[in-house]
Amino acid sequence: MKYKCYILDDEPLALNVIEQHLGRFGDFEVCGKSTEPLEALAQIKRLQPDLLFLDIQMPELTGLELIQSIQHRPAIVLTTAYREFAVEGFELNVLDYLVKPIPFKRFVQAIEKFLEQRLGQLPVPATSIAEQPMTDAIFVKANRKTLRIPLDDILFVEGVKDYVKIVLPTQRILTKASIGNFIKELPAGRFVQVHKSFIVAKAKVTAYTAHDIEIGEMVVPIGRQYKEGFLKEMG
Repeated sequence: MKYKCYILDDEPLALNVIEQHLGRFGDFEVCGKSTEPLEALAQIKRLQPDLLFLDIQMPELTGLELIQSIQHRPAIVLTTAYREFAVEGFELNVLDYLVKPIPFKRFVQAIEKFLEQRLGQLPVPATSIAEQPMTDAIFVKANRKTLRIPLDDILFVEGVKDYVKIVLPTQRILTKASIGNFIKELPAGRFVQVHKSFIVAKAKVTAYTAHDIEIGEMVVPIGRQYKEGFLKEMG
């Protein structure tokens, strides 16, 4: 699944920075961008993006005024060089507020907030995984609930900084944990680490070479130090 993103900023350089940041995330695509607020308003209504990156101070129409003009609002991340608009932005229920110049590390936090909101769960400590007995599922605490993830549904797991992304056929679940701790909680006979950032479910592998693994239409790389172990596991 790809999340559609729209970028509106009257500074072309700032617009390009956000687009480059987004390009580093495989699940996000830029469906539109503009430096003109009125043009962007029409495009946003037509394209209905999932996530909108919105500058505040612009000619003709400010970002805050534009928000109030959108009937079906996407998740909104405000971008500005001025901190004093933060309170007004959060009163309009925006997802996050980024101050220019936007460092990539801070941008990642905004993306994580979006994923947490969209997937309906909050990051949880790695220890919460180990608290549950391992049978045919893992259990992750989220939103004051315990989320059950059947092992048969897991395609692969990707380490993303201090989180792991559990990839299922219909969704992706972001959980605060290290890839090293996560692999310890999975049955070795069914899952194998193939890269410093990837764990795959052996039963979901549809094809592989000495360099990468195909799981349906998705491709996972094989790390050099993991290649021998993976090939041995696959017989």
